[in-house]
Amino acid sequence: MRLEVKNLSFAFSDKPVLKDVNLEASDGEFLGLMGPNGSGKTTLLRCITNFLSGWDGNILVDKKPIGGYTPRALARVFAEVPQISSTDFPFTAHDIVMMGRIPHIGSMLDGETRKDKDIVRKAMERTNTLQFAGRYFSELSGGERQRVIIARALAQQPKILLLDEPTVYLDISGQFEMMDLIRGLNREQHITTVTVLHDINMAARYCDRIALLSDGRLEAVGPPEEVLTPETIQNVYGLDVSVRKDPFTHAVYVMPRAARVPLRRHGTRVHILCGGGTGGPLMKALIENGFSVTAGVLNVLDSDYENAADLRVPVVAEAPFSQIGPEAHDENLRMVEDSEVVIVLPFPVGPGNFKNLEAAKYAIEKGKKVFIVRAAGGVAVDFVDGKAESFINGLASSGAVEVGNLGQVLTAISRIGGRVSG
Repeated sequence: MRLEVKNLSFAFSDKPVLKDVNLEASDGEFLGLMGPNGSGKTTLLRCITNFLSGWDGNILVDKKPIGGYTPRALARVFAEVPQISSTDFPFTAHDIVMMGRIPHIGSMLDGETRKDKDIVRKAMERTNTLQFAGRYFSELSGGERQRVIIARALAQQPKILLLDEPTVYLDISGQFEMMDLIRGLNREQHITTVTVLHDINMAARYCDRIALLSDGRLEAVGPPEEVLTPETIQNVYGLDVSVRKDPFTHAVYVMPRAARVPLRRHGTRVHILCGGGTGGPLMKALIENGFSVTAGVLNVLDSDYENAADLRVPVVAEAPFSQIGPEAHDENLRMVEDSEVVIVLPFPVGPGNFKNLEAAKYAIEKGKKVFIVRAAGGVAVDFVDGKAESFINGLASSGAVEVGNLGQVLTAISRIGGRVSG
């Protein structure tokens, strides 16, 4: 079933919220609505279902204006899954899902038919909610409630499914479980699906197309790889990003670039080459002692990437489990050039991150002071048949200074012009 939004505008009192929006969702399509907070995403969903009235423009389902549908008929077209669902009444999960059959029941006096019960059971089986059918809805976790509401929407047998941030308040495993479920329903039952999402990478992974709203206007619409460009994201979110391809899903993957923050003038500029958790303690110690710190290249999800994020250390990022690409390597070299000191920690070295050692060699060639923190026996783990250890020995022969621990690093750097407390 095809959904069309034409020249849609809406305002709360005198405040415009939607401004001349033109959008369509094809039969069976999975369309993502994205944009900053306050851009009009939820308002657009509520206009589509006619929950909000007073809008200007046209909303059509299979070329028929939604104003031509009775409320019962419209409820057979649309099913909505809100951000948060709750009830003050002691309804069971089964009761909640059975409410999805209300648009199909002849009158309030008509009871549930065998067909209704079969549809509800199948909806709960498909959403893995049959196991707590008899439990009170109010006693369920956030993720369990969300699955029950999706089961209710499924029992409604809609032609178009509208979801408003279905992964809100879920942990990362719950988010993927929820999106796998929604995408599965979209594909299996050919339900046209429109969902509001905030996670750019989640949208890129699951959506056929993305509609990007900003300040009530439609800024871009199309396949993720066409919409999620560095230029568009900069314009809409004000965020400098790089866009890569996920090596496993082949979907585009958006990563913030190294933050361009003013370096602290009173501290020596230090660039750290680390990974696998080796960099966290040194980052913290350097910051506490007045140094300006950067790091790279680190794969997103690496523990040192998370350490850098927690400490607000500018970092060159690469996609999870990916080799360091040319763009990230060039950015790493630029950070080396901006630094006065480069520190090589005993991080695990493999084919994917060997270029970090090449960045240390580049630092020596540029006349930077390079320190190598030696682990017992050499690098932490050498996954390139001794090439890493050999390369590090070459760095030492070329002028890099070997130290045994972080304390020695701090002492050595303090002599260059930084300051060490205590």
